[in-house]
Amino acid sequence: MTGYGRCMVIGILAAAVLLMGCNQEMRYVRVGEYRNVAMNPDDVRGPAESYPHAESNSECRNEACFAARNVIDGKTANTGHGPLWPSWGPDQRNDLWLKIDFGVPVETDKVVIYIRADFPHDNYWRSGIIEFSDGSSETIALQKTASAQVFQFTPRQTRWIRFTNLVGEDPPGWCGFTEVEVWGWRLK
Repeated sequence: MTGYGRCMVIGILAAAVLLMGCNQEMRYVRVGEYRNVAMNPDDVRGPAESYPHAESNSECRNEACFAARNVIDGKTANTGHGPLWPSWGPDQRNDLWLKIDFGVPVETDKVVIYIRADFPHDNYWRSGIIEFSDGSSETIALQKTASAQVFQFTPRQTRWIRFTNLVGEDPPGWCGFTEVEVWGWRLK
């Protein structure tokens, strides 16, 4: 076989290997220790300047103390509301969503939620859905408590999570999340 023929065969084989690789699922490996992969005390309101980043379709009166970014700042004090107790406190509406974008793939198996628990001022969401970027979801049932609420599930890889279908208690009232922790690993 001539040099040109060998180059053609090698080129065809290389193309075949690349094409086969394109049909295979991307494989990631865990990086670092098991931790809260959602925490970012430096997150800002509006477009992401760093990750993880929290955003929502509603923030009460557009006030910073009720901004989505507050759910990933690492502060879990939740028995008040306002500037001393930052939380995501949305306006009362039926189409609420809260999204945490990790900026990179992560593997997670647990979400920990601290609801805003300034009772009797606050109500709480009784249930909701956690959606994952892979198309899967988990239905959660929340309790009226200031304690951390832990939701464990089968590990999955995702780039973001989103809370939707938040259903409050009757009569309707102000509900909020003080902190959302997403436990797992960054992936590479």
